[in-house]
Amino acid sequence: MSFRLLLICFILTSCSASRYTETALYFGQSRPDGSLITQNEWESFKGELVARIFKEGSTVLNGTGSWYDTASKRLINEPTYVVIFYYKNSQRISTQIDSLRHFYKIRFQQQSVLRVDKKVKVDF
Repeated sequence: MSFRLLLICFILTSCSASRYTETALYFGQSRPDGSLITQNEWESFKGELVARIFKEGSTVLNGTGSWYDTASKRLINEPTYVVIFYYKNSQRISTQIDSLRHFYKIRFQQQSVLRVDKKVKVDF
């Protein structure tokens, strides 16, 4: 009996969750000349563009990333900001996210901004 009750609770709980897309963007903070993007520059970019696209909010994590630079043929380690955002899948938002990546690469002379998308169930 208790197993059935537990199973029913599990099913009801999982049904209440909505399907969303989780996107994580990895913004490296090193410039090609070896200097770092300043805290003020990052905050300005985040306030102008990130907040405009992720109106419902996002999470920003500090990290350290590494990637292989094919031009210099060496592994680069750099401070990184990871921005995580949840949204109902939409081509419009996906295009805006790609525009955000493009603007960051242009503004800060970056080779890339990693984007990772996952289908998730979310319950607020």
